[in-house]
Amino acid sequence: MEGRLGSLPADWLPVALLAGDAVIAAISVPAGYWIKYGNATQSLPFLPYAAAIPVVVLIYLASLAITNQYRSWRGRTLLDQPAVLMTGERYVLRQVETRMRRRGIGTERVLMVGTGAGSELLIRRMSMFPQYGFHVVGVASDEPSAGGSYFGVPVVGRVEDLPRLARELRADQVFLALPGTQRDRLLHLITLCEDLNLEFKIVPDLLEVMSSRVNANAIDGLPLVGIRRSQLRGGAAALKRAIDIFVSAVLIVLFSPVMLIVAVLIKVLMPGPLLFSQERIGRHRRPFVIYKFRSMIPDAEAKSGPVVAKPGDDRVTPLGKWLRRLSLDELPQVFNVIKGDMSLVGPRPQPTFFDQQYSGEVPRYLERQQVRPGLTGWAEVNDLRGAAPIVDRTMYDVYYIENWSLALDLKCIILTAMRMFSHHHAY
Repeated sequence: MEGRLGSLPADWLPVALLAGDAVIAAISVPAGYWIKYGNATQSLPFLPYAAAIPVVVLIYLASLAITNQYRSWRGRTLLDQPAVLMTGERYVLRQVETRMRRRGIGTERVLMVGTGAGSELLIRRMSMFPQYGFHVVGVASDEPSAGGSYFGVPVVGRVEDLPRLARELRADQVFLALPGTQRDRLLHLITLCEDLNLEFKIVPDLLEVMSSRVNANAIDGLPLVGIRRSQLRGGAAALKRAIDIFVSAVLIVLFSPVMLIVAVLIKVLMPGPLLFSQERIGRHRRPFVIYKFRSMIPDAEAKSGPVVAKPGDDRVTPLGKWLRRLSLDELPQVFNVIKGDMSLVGPRPQPTFFDQQYSGEVPRYLERQQVRPGLTGWAEVNDLRGAAPIVDRTMYDVYYIENWSLALDLKCIILTAMRMFSHHHAY
């Protein structure tokens, strides 16, 4: 083959196919590890999987070569179609399973014993991820109140009523979430569960300060629990930054006509400045100025002071409501991404006023600032934005940091595009 690059060998196509298949086979190993274990707290170390990469590549290439797949385009199609179908089938089944478990179908009924910080975190996480298959049907507390609830779960009785509560609620499992200072009491409840043949799990007393990425090991049968650091560091952070710059540059080119139209509409329909600028707190608590298309009346906070927009907020103009609903007011922030103040995906930055308030009141709030804030984030794609509770948003943001991956970033971007018309907290 002749071209500007000179002549190519006659067998260049099989060589190219061979190289491409080798890369795909190598990628399939870490991809399979992530699909199998995902966010599981008890997973095998990745090193044994990584050691299998050369073996997987050799077996895959050998099987293709033996069956003469590199000599026939038609033969390769027979491999492509099952791969696509199996991937689609896996995705559909997971979505169906998640929806069924969200409705309580196929889940294990859990009785939560204790109301410590660990029980709160577990209830929130199990609500966030119904695919794990746990449904908390009741909470046993030392101070039960008639008709009371604990983070949306009914308080059904006292801790001492464990046998009766487990029987009446038909609990499949009991989660023991007592503080470490009640060691003797915890041992008594463990013995009670064993006598009643109740399956139980012990919630660590320090669960609220532990990462969701827990590494469990043992030395001669003695359990050791370690906490993994965030994956977003070193080469991963550099790769994410490079992707931010490239994608933001592409977005600026693609959306420049949209930004021009929005700018003209604002100047024609909304007297006052085109852009809204505000100081916000970014990575490592460094302040920066964020830019948005203005969606409110001029000097909107002059009388009210800093407040979160709520339904029916009379400061938002008719055009501003439309811009906010479609998130078009956020478009100028791609320049913040290019500058390095923000990322495409990450926790949303808070204004300085609210940041000072939240940092002293909201658990783990400061952990959000370990990474660059984002145009969108895991909290936003789960419909937690604007007036949504900051505690819930923080929980989702921390989860994102602890479980970061390029796949999670891609998922956030895709869901953001899909849910532009369905946000319930965008006012």
